[in-house]
Amino acid sequence: MDDLLERWAGLWGAGMAQVWRSYTAAKDAIRAYGRTLVGQTPARVIYTEGRLRLLHYAPQAETRHPVPVLCVPSLINHYYIMDLTPERSLVGSLLRRGLDVYMLDWGVATDADRARTLDEYITGLLGRCVQAVQRESGARAVALLGYCMGGMMAAVYSVLRPADVAALVNLAGPINYHDDGIYSVWTRPEYLDVDLLVDTLGNIPAELLNFTFHMVRPTDEVLRALDYWERRDDDAFVRRFAAMQLWTNDPTPFPGEAFRKYIKDLYQRNALIDGIFTIGGERIDLARITAPTLTIAARRDHIAPWESVAVLHDLVSSADRQLIVLESGHIGMVVGSDAHTQLWPRLGAWLASRAGSSDA
Repeated sequence: MDDLLERWAGLWGAGMAQVWRSYTAAKDAIRAYGRTLVGQTPARVIYTEGRLRLLHYAPQAETRHPVPVLCVPSLINHYYIMDLTPERSLVGSLLRRGLDVYMLDWGVATDADRARTLDEYITGLLGRCVQAVQRESGARAVALLGYCMGGMMAAVYSVLRPADVAALVNLAGPINYHDDGIYSVWTRPEYLDVDLLVDTLGNIPAELLNFTFHMVRPTDEVLRALDYWERRDDDAFVRRFAAMQLWTNDPTPFPGEAFRKYIKDLYQRNALIDGIFTIGGERIDLARITAPTLTIAARRDHIAPWESVAVLHDLVSSADRQLIVLESGHIGMVVGSDAHTQLWPRLGAWLASRAGSSDA
């Protein structure tokens, strides 16, 4: 029996080595292919500031709802997760419903952004993008659709500039940072000296962020290698795989001062929940949000545990508010195989029903 087990282990090891070699050899080609697939929905740039771009997508329906939708992605991820491939595009699904869609592309932070604060990203850059959308569309208020960290930023902006916000969607954006997620543990003051990290590195390198993300689920890379080996001749699978491989391995640096406040005030102090978080010297009380609010959480979300997202539903004062909890994960909810039946139609219908009139 021992000999049989040893032979089986040897064969499995040799086979897995072949799988891994094939996967690693193809990695560069996979990512290069991915770059040809992502962010393909036609759009034009209507505003730039440094590395930031604001995109306005070409309409795909004969008529458009008058209230524009501004998508706000995470500060440290490329925007194209919301426009991954033509067949896996949240943006495309919104356009087909006649929504007028804009996208904030934060760009890739450089040393010039090291001192830019979280306050400036929210009240400054995000605020100026909202103003650009207002000018372009002629609408007095916009619907903010924030994904991941962008959901928190959109919620904070809704407190600070309520007249600018016609509706708010928090898509998997954490609000309660003292949750049961791994990031809540790793960022505790006894484990993470934020000041030392920022003072030493400035911007937090993309490579360090990527390593941290992969450490949350360290076996995922092996599973991806097996998945690729088994389905590498399936063209449709390879398209999806290449696009996702590009995005999951392509984070952007976290601007140093923004990181300092984000971790210390939110993860370590949980200041947003405790009502002591300030932006631009103003205390952020989420109860001041009265715009129609949709909160969408994913029950299998390992990045923003669903309860840490869902709490926003109970904190806002909106008479028109809705909570949706999907049986999916943080990324799968947006681009997974069932996103077109679970998320896209419900999100699109909610936005369309609140974008049918404008005070412009």
